[in-house]
Amino acid sequence: MLEQSDITKGAFSAMEPDGDMQHLSKADQRRAEIIRLLMESPSVQIKDLATRLDVSLMTIHRDLNDLQNQGLVRRLRGSVSAEKSMLFESSYLYRARQHVGEKRRLARAAVAHIEPGNAIVWDDSSTTFHVTEFIEQVAPVTIITNALPVLERLRETPEIDLIALGGKYHRAYNGFFGLACERAIRSYRVDVALLSTTTIQGLSMFTQDEQVLRAKQAMIEIARKRILLVDESKFHFSALNHVADLSVFDVVLISGTVDPSIIKLMRDGGVKLQLV
Repeated sequence: MLEQSDITKGAFSAMEPDGDMQHLSKADQRRAEIIRLLMESPSVQIKDLATRLDVSLMTIHRDLNDLQNQGLVRRLRGSVSAEKSMLFESSYLYRARQHVGEKRRLARAAVAHIEPGNAIVWDDSSTTFHVTEFIEQVAPVTIITNALPVLERLRETPEIDLIALGGKYHRAYNGFFGLACERAIRSYRVDVALLSTTTIQGLSMFTQDEQVLRAKQAMIEIARKRILLVDESKFHFSALNHVADLSVFDVVLISGTVDPSIIKLMRDGGVKLQLV
């Protein structure tokens, strides 16, 4: 069968109603709170963070080391700041911790559109990653992906044939991109393309990074059926590069928490929606 508007709201709204925070370790909860505080203020004194979170300076420095390694924060002379425009696009690890409940519901719904024996091209998004939790339900399948977390998660899974797309490894996205990746994608023809996106504007999907754009467009081109997963956060900020119109997808799985006016706009525009 082988043929990233109101950014703060978008980043943290799902961590409360879905109970996502309770599934994180104490360290991850603390680091998420640090990011929330930094998004409300240009910079914060490190000692003030320790006081606010009621932990030692040593603990705060460990947390900041972790966040700095992810490219989320910058330290300077006793203070710390975050690049708000980079938070959504610059760190897979950060995005993977957001809206987990919504993403799992979308992922479970996506599996219903996949059949045993399908060949699937699978993007690098933190949303589609959660399909790894349910994909065994429709095994055997062949998965072609540039997403390192998907490869790592499924490498020992029975009846899952994995094909890794080559290219240059991008640490921030935890995936492979570039000309070699795009050429590899276009060498296949598949049954299903499984994608998410940085943001939805009007009736189109957008992303900030051109190399991500090109990989997603190549995946759309080679698939017989195209599935898009969209959580509520995708409507709270903007991105530069147009990827595709939503009309190219056979189904757009969208969180039921999305504003009804947005859902109406999409339905009126002929987008094939499934509320999850």
